[in-house]
Amino acid sequence: MSATEIIKNIKKKTLSCVEVMEAHLKQIDKVNPIINALEQILPVEEALRRASLADQAISKGKRTGKLHGLPITIKDAFMVKEFITSCGNEGIYKYNKDKQYEDATIVKRLKEEGAIILGMSNVPEMLICPESDNLLYGQTKNPYDLSRTSGGSSGGEAAIIASGGSPLGIGSDGGGSIRVPSHFSGIAGLKPTQFLVPNTGSGFGNALGILSSLVTNGPMARYVEDLILCLPIIAGPDYCDPHVMPVPLKSIQKVPLKSLRIAFYTDDGNVTPTKETQETVRNAAKSLGKEVKWVEENRPKSLEKTWPLVWEAAFLGGDGGKEYKKMISSFGEHDLSPRFQEFLQLAQNCKFSVTELRSRFKQMDQFRIDILTFFNQYDVIICPVVATPAKLHGLALKEIKDLTYTMSYNLAGCPGVVVRCGTSEQGLPIGVQILAKPWHDEVALKIAKKLEDIFGGWKSPGF
Repeated sequence: MSATEIIKNIKKKTLSCVEVMEAHLKQIDKVNPIINALEQILPVEEALRRASLADQAISKGKRTGKLHGLPITIKDAFMVKEFITSCGNEGIYKYNKDKQYEDATIVKRLKEEGAIILGMSNVPEMLICPESDNLLYGQTKNPYDLSRTSGGSSGGEAAIIASGGSPLGIGSDGGGSIRVPSHFSGIAGLKPTQFLVPNTGSGFGNALGILSSLVTNGPMARYVEDLILCLPIIAGPDYCDPHVMPVPLKSIQKVPLKSLRIAFYTDDGNVTPTKETQETVRNAAKSLGKEVKWVEENRPKSLEKTWPLVWEAAFLGGDGGKEYKKMISSFGEHDLSPRFQEFLQLAQNCKFSVTELRSRFKQMDQFRIDILTFFNQYDVIICPVVATPAKLHGLALKEIKDLTYTMSYNLAGCPGVVVRCGTSEQGLPIGVQILAKPWHDEVALKIAKKLEDIFGGWKSPGF
């Protein structure tokens, strides 16, 4: 069932919260030892106690929230009272282990609507690699092929949702960290418009510097309707995150499909995708021909600048890795995972002057202007998520340029939804990315729902 269906059944009393909790605990017991997606899990007795209290609230006629009694999971990138936030790093784990902290804003909002946080999902160390693997909790495996990664940095979240252990989860996305795992694991994921969802309660702290203009938090689920359910709960200012704007969400029901203008492309000029990836995108775009005003092949001209502006300037930083080393050392001495060491080596090799950095900041603004100008002609862009389906373990960082397809729209601030629309020859999911103008998340979700209806969306990995 979708999360939306589960909640409807709970409120109709055709399912109890305890039954729902027991089903998910049973599935986690079955799949998690194989895929290693959840790193921390609420004790069984406590999970069932909370589910029982949710049932009692219904029986007593008390107010119930939009997620009443629903077990959900959270990426290990947010503060959650019941768990120890680590961001996959031993130093941060030790730092947080004995501290009392408040729930992240989005976690608090989910709880207020009745969600029960069942577990924390695995991530790459410092959330920096598109492969969820660290020294604390080990490697998360793709449920469709255990020799492959489920992606990162929200890779554990995608894997447990795809495997039926969780119906709904929260990830974060600074360069594709919701959309890439959703593509690799065949689920639906939403990167909302930049500055729509608060980042208060981030595992790194609330001040992210240059990454504040790239990172946003969003929902992940097997079905698009659950992204639609979750977004209004987590969106909106908390008056702690200085970037979040009080822009109201628009109704997805009011999106006029017949008036939408769609552009699609299968190659962004950085890396050419596999043939089956290109075919999936092309098929998805052309399937909408009779549903919308028009569909035509076109792409923003500035996409080829994504690599130096996002990966080099924002992620590697141009300072020879000094800022990352300083941040790591602030949490005391501890070992670093091979993947993070690999990233540090890339950062050490990336050096440019303050003058060059200022120039790139200016180019970033021009990049955003170019994308928004392109959206004067179109309402939606459809394109690949990654140049390939899920990668073999250990290759994701080596082939990081394949992720420029997602990075571009972190820089542009656009909402982006991923939904499965195809399958590779190896049986791996192939998602497509649906982008809309900033503050028009409802348009991207509407098209994603239509594509899910046409192509079927999530398919069970067969556990």
